[in-house]
Amino acid sequence: MTFPSQPEELTSAWLTQMLRNKGALGAENSVTDFSHEIIGAGVGVVGMVVRITLRYASPDSAGPVSVVAKFAHPEAANRAIANNTNMYEREVDFFNKTAHNVATPMPMCYFASMDYDTGGNIVVIEDLAAYDLGDQVTGATPERVRMVIDALVPLHARYWNTWQLSFDNPMQINNDNYIEPFVPGFFGTWEMAIEKFADSFTPELIALMPKYVAGLRTIMREMGNRPMTLIHGDVRMDNAMFGNGKPGLLPVVMIDWQNVMVSTPMQDMAWMLGTSVTTKVRRQYEEEFLQYYVDEVNAAGITDYSLEQARDDYGISLLFIFNYTMIMAGAFDPANERGRMMAQEGLRRAIASCTDRNLFSRIPG
Repeated sequence: MTFPSQPEELTSAWLTQMLRNKGALGAENSVTDFSHEIIGAGVGVVGMVVRITLRYASPDSAGPVSVVAKFAHPEAANRAIANNTNMYEREVDFFNKTAHNVATPMPMCYFASMDYDTGGNIVVIEDLAAYDLGDQVTGATPERVRMVIDALVPLHARYWNTWQLSFDNPMQINNDNYIEPFVPGFFGTWEMAIEKFADSFTPELIALMPKYVAGLRTIMREMGNRPMTLIHGDVRMDNAMFGNGKPGLLPVVMIDWQNVMVSTPMQDMAWMLGTSVTTKVRRQYEEEFLQYYVDEVNAAGITDYSLEQARDDYGISLLFIFNYTMIMAGAFDPANERGRMMAQEGLRRAIASCTDRNLFSRIPG
């Protein structure tokens, strides 16, 4: 089935066929009209997300009132970063080949496809408008952090040190097929991050940056010398939708699976705790969160993962995650004030996380 690669290419006929193929619309009914609006402004940095409101020929056997469609980012610079590491392809493959094997709560996917010649893609998922989107700038509460851990554990446990049995050539944190396309994005942005957010850096950290840059590949390979599994890869609060106890809703649903890959499970924890909670909350609850994760993953059948191992995996993961915040701060021209605040807060929190645990001393060389 061919697909629209940008919102202006959507048609009622395509939406009708897409929903029928999924079994979400009766053969006797059709989409007669629709409208769409961009959502998540200042949140998505490598994609464009739109809500499509649908109108049908008949209310009988009608499909969903609305769906959400994800497209490749219209800006060339943002799109290039995604294409460097096959982010669009990874999400399409995940929904088509893997999602049905994973108990982590995620949105229903109606359609996912990619044009490998043009790099265009579309992922159509259920509209989670009844849920509340997490707020990365404000930061997560301890209760919400635990909800996300509960959501991640089934994914991590499912492929814990057995991922080779299910995936032939996945994106893997310590392999050149990920490292070599990934690092140029960081090499081209870290100096811009310092320039844009100079007040976030101490003179000592600025002096360390060339050493960190030179050691990034080694850090990534070191992350592979640990338990490895399939991870979400982008566990930020802006990728978590919360039910808030409303009837019929799950506690949390994880969205945005473009960064799914094989790595240490602590990469997901480090990305969340290092950037999506305030520094005050992290300092107060960090050890408790790590213990909670270890207890939950052991309860899921991974009985040989200790708190000591988790701490060490978490530390190297935080050191790696620091480069993510540098890329966000340096590579993107935020579309609005919230985008700037998200980049700034993420950078400051990541620096504090690494400083508190003396992780900059672990930079190779």
